[in-house]
This record gives sequence, C-alpha cells and structure tokens, in this order.
Amino acid sequence: MRFNEKEKDALFKILIFSVIQIYCIYIHFIISAHSGDFNWTIERLMSSFAGSVIQIIDLITLINGIIIFLYIVILLILLAKD
Repeated sequence: MRFNEKEKDALFKILIFSVIQIYCIYIHFIISAHSGDFNWTIERLMSSFAGSVIQIIDLITLINGIIIFLYIVILLILLAKD
C-alpha cells in the first residue's frame, strides 16, 4: 500500500501521540500502584499530591486521545479520497 505525504504525516503523528498516550497510562498505573489504590475518590484526588498528578495525567490523556481520534479521522478522509 502506497501512502502520499499527507497520509504518511498523519500516520507518523498518530504513532507519536499514541506513544505519549501509552506513556501517560503507564505513569498513571505506576502512581496508582505506588499509592496502593486504583479507585481514586474525589477526596483523595483533592487532598494528596499524587491525586493532583493523577488529575494532570488524566487531562493530558484525554486531550491526547482527542488528538489521536482527530488524526485517525483525517487519515480515513485522506484514504477515502484516493
């Protein structure tokens, strides 16, 4: 299968953002395992430093997931044009 430049660029960006997404999920898992609880309550998220870090990582993961979704849609549109 041959890709043009725009398709290659979209695939590369999907790859890069996916690696960042996996890295954030690993950090979330490590922090949760270190704290000993995988069910974060509002009180724990607001009262501890680890909870603040988890909130930031969740926000990064959400934004990154939206970006990955948009690049997948762009890639599918580019593939449908050909």
